[in-house]
Amino acid sequence: MERIIVTDHYRPPIGGYDEAIAPDGTVRPTWSGLAGMLGADHLGELLERRRQADRILDAEGAGHLVHDLVLDDGVRRVATAESRPWRLDPIPIVLDHAEFEVIAKAVEQRARLVNVLLADVYGEQRLLRERVMPAALLYSLPAMRTTAPAPIGTWAVHLAVDVVRTGSGAWRVVQQIADAPSGLGYAVMNRAVTARVMPEVAGAHRVAPIVGALDTLRAALAAQASSVHRNPRTVVLSGGPSHPSYVEQSYLALHMGFHLVEGGDLVVRQGRVWLRALDGLEPVDVIYRRVEDRHLDPLSSDTRLGIGTPALDWAAQRGLVSVANAVGASLTDGNALDDVLADACRLLLGEPIALDALGAREVLGTTPALTAGGTLEATPVVLRFHAIVESDRCTVVPGATGRVLAAGDPPVAPTSRSSKDVWVVGAPATVLSARRRAPQPQVDLGTSVPRRAAEALYWVGRSAERAEFAARAVRTIGSQCDLDPTLQTLAGGQWASGAVAVLRSVRSLPPVADEPAAGAGSAAPIHHQVAVELRGAERALVDQLGTLVVEATSVREFLSTTTGRVLGRLARVQAEMAAVTAAAPAAATTATVGTTATDADALDAVLVDLAALAGLATESTVRGPAWRFLDLGRRLERALVVLGTVEAGLGAATDPIAFQPLAECVLSVNESLVAYRRRYRSDVVIDAVLDLLVGDDGNPRGLAFQLDRLREHVASLVWREGDDLVHRASLGAMQTTDHAAVLGRRPSVDALVIATRGPLLELADAVVRSWFSAPANPMMIGRR
Repeated sequence: MERIIVTDHYRPPIGGYDEAIAPDGTVRPTWSGLAGMLGADHLGELLERRRQADRILDAEGAGHLVHDLVLDDGVRRVATAESRPWRLDPIPIVLDHAEFEVIAKAVEQRARLVNVLLADVYGEQRLLRERVMPAALLYSLPAMRTTAPAPIGTWAVHLAVDVVRTGSGAWRVVQQIADAPSGLGYAVMNRAVTARVMPEVAGAHRVAPIVGALDTLRAALAAQASSVHRNPRTVVLSGGPSHPSYVEQSYLALHMGFHLVEGGDLVVRQGRVWLRALDGLEPVDVIYRRVEDRHLDPLSSDTRLGIGTPALDWAAQRGLVSVANAVGASLTDGNALDDVLADACRLLLGEPIALDALGAREVLGTTPALTAGGTLEATPVVLRFHAIVESDRCTVVPGATGRVLAAGDPPVAPTSRSSKDVWVVGAPATVLSARRRAPQPQVDLGTSVPRRAAEALYWVGRSAERAEFAARAVRTIGSQCDLDPTLQTLAGGQWASGAVAVLRSVRSLPPVADEPAAGAGSAAPIHHQVAVELRGAERALVDQLGTLVVEATSVREFLSTTTGRVLGRLARVQAEMAAVTAAAPAAATTATVGTTATDADALDAVLVDLAALAGLATESTVRGPAWRFLDLGRRLERALVVLGTVEAGLGAATDPIAFQPLAECVLSVNESLVAYRRRYRSDVVIDAVLDLLVGDDGNPRGLAFQLDRLREHVASLVWREGDDLVHRASLGAMQTTDHAAVLGRRPSVDALVIATRGPLLELADAVVRSWFSAPANPMMIGRR
């Protein structure tokens, strides 16, 4: 047997059970292929594999947890995009197939037991009559419902079972979870990552695949539908971005091809459950709920209004929709029934319970784990296995998610953000071939978009464009100030006044503040205003990035898979910028006027990532209704940005010496300076600037281009009100301009801005009112 030097690199506990190392210091047979990873020479390799895993999790959208961006009050409010990733330990847990079979039989038995126990408690109640379960115990459980009729299909379609290895080497059950169990998506995701970061090791071990589990779950959910629905429509009911397992919920919906919906997306009307979609109400047959029992229905539980779906309990009880797992399944969760489960198993199944519950004083075994600091430690781990029940068939997934326990953690509630992949090795060839089910009946969802998802995509487009504008404005004006400090006093402060107006337009503020700064009239106040507005624009950028990450992550199923990597980077940069801007003074001193709090490289990185996001939206998103609202939001916001900068930088009658750098600023903020120089190769003149930014329909950054795209979108939506508003905006943009000035302003430029911006702002209001607001008296459509 292979031996490693445990005293120098890895220290299993003396007298306890370690997954990798036997008491005599030899490597256990199942770990022989991984033994080299535990040596000092391979520590750097492990750290590199972990860095690779971090990057891949970013690409899956799992590198940042969206619920950290939202205040926990049930309302979407951007807090900070602090990145709090779970970290995948590159050292897996390896189980021999024979040992897995022992665990699998116990997990399968628990799945059968949970289903018959729920059927008995809410039905015949043999357990109460034969005094196996005291009535006082049953009715004292918070999850007990007085009415929970049998579901259309199975009580618990998906069951999770947590097990641990004790110090004696025995397996024990920590808990079973039937109430919206999490972990299956994480297990599949972790396996996909380990297969990429250590393919040679996984291949050599002939690890049993688990990807087929999603097909199995999909088929089991379809089997829950009433027999009258041959093509059942299934949705994944999510708790929203504030839910702790939202990343997994999104992942499962994406990979099983289901809509990810929240409570407000569903409505109970006329004997059916419906999805609020753009085209009206669409029927829902099966709900794979990832929302806990207590939050399902605000009319029958303690949930806060807006999280659940009113009357969903009523619909489920009357068989109007199949809910998996069934309403009331949470009764078996936790440890309250541990003392009666063994007797219940004998009575209901006629067999002894396979694995006992973990005793209060039992010591846990350990496994090698890579700590955050990059050292190897022997650490207890909880393994979560999953059972999927379809009619009379139960499938236990040949793999699991390992959760590393921090010091002092109870096994039922790990606090560590470190997870492990769990490998089952030595399986027969029949197990090693991924078990894929026969194709399910197809439901074409190409034009089906939940109303909430369309709204989120619309705000993704708007916030991305506004964030880019803020980043360009801060980058351009900060750079101009740093490169030429004399701009501050140029032409009596005219450039500075224009720069202030451009920066104020980032926050949709008027060009001039209502209250002038103290000491207005001297050179120093305008310096102060530039610094103040730079800080304000930076804070606006942080807010817009936070909104972008929240909204984009809530609709990942409509975006390309690569989008997650970009969102992960933006989340990290946003957190860093938030910390920098919070620590920076509200305004720079006179000596540092124009210096931005955010590093120029960070601003450039934001611009690159926003450009990547725009490219992915343009080139990697199907041109369906979902994309249309994404692009509509982007085009609308870009049109408003152009108008805001034209008003701020070109509306004032500026001395020619100040106009040149100010006009270059306006062009640069709109990413059109290079195009202007290539076309005109001369000094900047206002007529040419307006032609490029307003009238040139070939400039993708210009107003005319945005109006053309908006016209296409409203026509595709067959939306008469939107078409009228875009037409009015187009007429406003056609107004002629001249150089005449009145009281320091160019009235023709202001008139063009006002005539065009008014209809566009009306269009923004009309989009929300017409497409995203739920009707007070919805009409039924799509009956079948």
